[in-house]
Amino acid sequence: MKNVFNSFIIGMLLFSCNSPVKTFEIESGDYDRSNLPLNIKTTYKLDAGKSYYLQNIDNGNMFPVQVMAEDSLLVMVDELSAGSSFTYELIQGTVSESPFPKVSIQEDQEGVQFRVNESPVLFYQTATAYPGDSLPDYYKRSGFIHPLHSPKGEILTDDFPVGHVHQHAIFNAWTNTTYKGEKVDFWNQQEELGTVEHVEILEKNEGPLVSTLKSKLNHISRADGPVLEEEWVITVYPVSDYFMFDLFSEQTNISQDTLFINDYHYGGMAFRGSREWNDVDSLHYTNQWKILTSEGRTLEDANHTKAKWVDATGEINGNPTGLTVFGYPDNFRYPQSMRVHPDMPYWVFSPMVEGAFYIAPGEKHISKHRFFVHDGIPDQNILEKIQNDLENPVTVKEL
Repeated sequence: MKNVFNSFIIGMLLFSCNSPVKTFEIESGDYDRSNLPLNIKTTYKLDAGKSYYLQNIDNGNMFPVQVMAEDSLLVMVDELSAGSSFTYELIQGTVSESPFPKVSIQEDQEGVQFRVNESPVLFYQTATAYPGDSLPDYYKRSGFIHPLHSPKGEILTDDFPVGHVHQHAIFNAWTNTTYKGEKVDFWNQQEELGTVEHVEILEKNEGPLVSTLKSKLNHISRADGPVLEEEWVITVYPVSDYFMFDLFSEQTNISQDTLFINDYHYGGMAFRGSREWNDVDSLHYTNQWKILTSEGRTLEDANHTKAKWVDATGEINGNPTGLTVFGYPDNFRYPQSMRVHPDMPYWVFSPMVEGAFYIAPGEKHISKHRFFVHDGIPDQNILEKIQNDLENPVTVKEL
């Protein structure tokens, strides 16, 4: 039976003689775990200005934790075999050495760059980006992720792509909506009915395990102003063989009128793939991407089917690389339907494919996704582990 963080030994830590402040039991359940971010709630009031670690009461092994809030801490489960259970004490102290890579954040006038060690992972665009080639300014956009890199440094996303200038790498927008009795399209900027803009960075935190960014965006009706206020929380995890991050979205209707999201064939959290996969981009196109979903669907039959995850893989600079995006089980209408375009390299989780819904004044629409960025073809074992982690989470008990 393998222990959580069996690589940790007492000699790797500098620790105080403080008494334990809490004790937890961690049970793996029926699945092997690895590289698992584990959020633990506690009744103990944590101090964000202090460091803590967990210690196995049976063998003395220790590993670091990161305070996320006064009642919440995060640990990375290195390895935990199916059917195992261990008890840990939470103790104040400092880890002198960690087996995990450093996740850092650098902010400049254009946006926020995340890195794992020295390798770029993703860039969140805060400044307004403008299209090139004298295209109209109504395509300008902020509040999206581009570029997204693979571990080997290939760029998986495209912004202002040839043929669909209004698409922006990793972005979130509703398409066919009704507001105050009129159509508002936040996706197709060329219609000049709506758009999405970054407003401000709310929080930025570079921690001992993960780095996070919280930002505010507005979904704007050109006729009536902001309708939805959205918060993004991006969390990049300390994994280097592949990249893994979460993107949580919380949209609040800040207006006095209901926003109706109509029955339609696309709209929502989207991914626009590499320009090398865009066959109308004659300067850069080299190959067609491949699609695979959790239900075994491919590019030929994935459109408007439901999936727990979707992977897009293709060659970039001759190297196979790709991205798998998982929906969280508590997402609206999980597993969600997808729009997978048959020719252009974009797909989008689109819950309105199953029928219209609405966001009333003051109400929220929440969506959560985990991103797995890989070189080569996706490792099926990793896909299964991530899916199991989301659907069948580790059990943590505070004793």
